[in-house]
Amino acid sequence: MKRKVDFTIAGDPVAQGRPRFSRAGGFVRTYDPAKSRDAKQHVRYAAKMAMDGDEPLDGPLKMYAEFGIMLPKSQERKRNPVPKKWRVKKPDLDNLVKLIKDACSGIVYLDDNIIVEVHARKMQCAQGEAPYTRLRFEQLDDFSDASS
Repeated sequence: MKRKVDFTIAGDPVAQGRPRFSRAGGFVRTYDPAKSRDAKQHVRYAAKMAMDGDEPLDGPLKMYAEFGIMLPKSQERKRNPVPKKWRVKKPDLDNLVKLIKDACSGIVYLDDNIIVEVHARKMQCAQGEAPYTRLRFEQLDDFSDASS
């Protein structure tokens, strides 16, 4: 039986930042920027709540992700509210997905190398709509599930 996990994370999506480096005692240390680290903790918490103590998914997985990014205040209109539309500016879609894959590793699945298919999109939220991240992970049975 195929298992799947669906959950939504409230708040503005955050992209995976570039790694930072520091030197301590002649050694170089690599670490995540604070914004990425905090966002990963937020995603991990939501993933743990969605899993509700279940074992991580195994086998090949399909990932669906939709990122709703808040409309900037400067673009809001009183008479003609701005509708939902595609987001063609930063952050990059692949960096948004990377943060989610890293944060869910070990909770929703054991390692992100078992994700074999990704469907992702980023939207500009409609005026008045709250920002969000919607996620779904589905197990695939065999290669016959693959679409050509």
